Amino acid sequence: MRGLKEKLAVVTGAGAGIGRGIALCLAREGAKLVIADINLEAAEETVRLIQEAGGAAEARQVDLRQVPEIDKLIDGVVADHGSIDILVNNAGIQIREWATDFPEEKFDFLMDLNLKAYYFASRAAARHMKNQPNGGSIVCISSANSECFTTRRSPYNISKAAVNGLVGTLGVEWGRFNIRINAVAPGYVMTDMVRKGIAEGIIDIDNNLLVIPMKRLLDPEEIGSAVCFLASQEASGITGQTLFVDGGWSRCGLPEAKDL
Repeated sequence: MRGLKEKLAVVTGAGAGIGRGIALCLAREGAKLVIADINLEAAEETVRLIQEAGGAAEARQVDLRQVPEIDKLIDGVVADHGSIDILVNNAGIQIREWATDFPEEKFDFLMDLNLKAYYFASRAAARHMKNQPNGGSIVCISSANSECFTTRRSPYNISKAAVNGLVGTLGVEWGRFNIRINAVAPGYVMTDMVRKGIAEGIIDIDNNLLVIPMKRLLDPEEIGSAVCFLASQEASGITGQTLFVDGGWSRCGLPEAKDL
């Protein structure tokens, strides 16, 4: 894709799962990666995979619940590399509890990581991007749960709906600086976490497939491909939008049998 080669991209929460898939896709397109994760060992594993494939990457540890650490990460990347061209806000968490029982401390933890960190990381990056000749691109990972609401995860659903509002708001504000900010909203993606949920009976995969028109789960790198598109010059006229990559889940009406 045009405009990704040699660009400096920071991907948060890229030590595993969707974040790792995003990082691998960006690296294949020629971007230079900074893998930012609270789990440094996992981040270094992603770096190893990228380097083994001939890409350039480095790992940095960060607690995204702490705004000073976010600022230190972004400012440090710019100081070391001269720019930040792409930021992917991917790190997030899902906690399953009934809304009537959801503890305040868990609510705050989830919102700090899923929403507040996205806002402050985007702000930190935009402060540099607005002074760069080519601006920059920010992609936030939302969720199909931002429109398809499911039970026992109300703060998660709310946080992802807010991410869609975040990119719309900041897309309007920052367009004049040539900073584009968009979101990708994944559906069910086959990550290690999802495999574990299926194995433990937390996720009823047959039930889920009833409302997924494509009748399959997605691969992390399918999400990565959408992120690469939005970060690239191929999407130069797109900002403030949320792209649903969910196998059609967000457009499904009544559940349908798999063999219908």
